Amino acid sequence: MATIETDIDLDALKKSGKRGRELVNFAFKELQYDGEKLLHTAIYAGAPHVNHIYAASMLGYSAATLRNWSSQSNGPIQPKRINGTPYWRMRDIRNLLDL
Repeated sequence: MATIETDIDLDALKKSGKRGRELVNFAFKELQYDGEKLLHTAIYAGAPHVNHIYAASMLGYSAATLRNWSSQSNGPIQPKRINGTPYWRMRDIRNLLDL
């Protein structure tokens, strides 16, 4: 796992016993992380993609903006559809943020 220079609570993340998207979900709902903290948690967890709510928080946009990007195919990044549900690739989010 990557070294992260932010104030996320690594002990709480490890104690949760969760991995990947479940860890990101835990950080958002239980630890109330958003924005940069959520981004670093997703990187730490190795999550390949996230839903539009988490992606919007990481990017600093509203969830409606990302839904518009998806439906109109006019945003700087596009989601990957999994069983018809759009998920946003972490590599695209990182590239957009120059990380």
